[in-house]
Amino acid sequence: FELMMAPYTIAHMKLGNLLHDVGYEGEQRLNIFLTNTLEKPHAMEERNLGGGFAQAVADESRNADKAKTELPVMVVLGNPPYSGHSANDIPWLEELMKGKDIYKDDYSKHHDNTSNYFKVDGEKLKEKQLKWLHDDYVKFIRWAQWRIEQTGSGILAFITNHGYLDNPTFRGMRQSLLEAFSDIYVIDLHGNTKKKEKAPDGGKDENVFDIQQGVAIGIFVKLPNKDNSTYANIHHLDLYGLREVYKSK
Repeated sequence: FELMMAPYTIAHMKLGNLLHDVGYEGEQRLNIFLTNTLEKPHAMEERNLGGGFAQAVADESRNADKAKTELPVMVVLGNPPYSGHSANDIPWLEELMKGKDIYKDDYSKHHDNTSNYFKVDGEKLKEKQLKWLHDDYVKFIRWAQWRIEQTGSGILAFITNHGYLDNPTFRGMRQSLLEAFSDIYVIDLHGNTKKKEKAPDGGKDENVFDIQQGVAIGIFVKLPNKDNSTYANIHHLDLYGLREVYKSK
């Protein structure tokens, strides 16, 4: 799923050229869709708009919605945006983060203690900075978790802001992830200049990107028939130091 037209077009072009170069001659459409991942799928009627650009846009939207809801998505991979002031104020997703799946408009509730990022052990969080739970990357993790739960098993692999790993505000999110997945692999790359992080030996701790916010790689594995009453196995690694250290690892 790609939101912007330019990278969407370039991705189609490059992959199309690659397939041509290796001798592929089929007509199957590449499964790259122009859409906002977080938007709720729309119920679209099958209609003929007479071809042209309008028909192409309608077909694109319909195909994206089918991918979001019907295809057995088993891997969600990406580097979602980090923004504490999210532009994605999407009602159905906000409800999903609070333990309600209203995709089918039936307001059916999941178990609050497994799906509600705003509760821990059924009790509402009392932190003053709950706004951080509305960060874009948190919404993308919640969407990916939901999508894999719909499939029944799968892998979520994101590189994101590392704040959710230890910030008290994210306790509900952590509990939900622990209960939803079987194994969680976390590589905390640190590099948080806002916190003035240093390497354990007191040396400089560089960010893997040219940003101030520390980052982490999270790989979440859900096996079939995972029991939500048990927590995931955690595999954790810290990496500090200069970028050359990252490369050597």
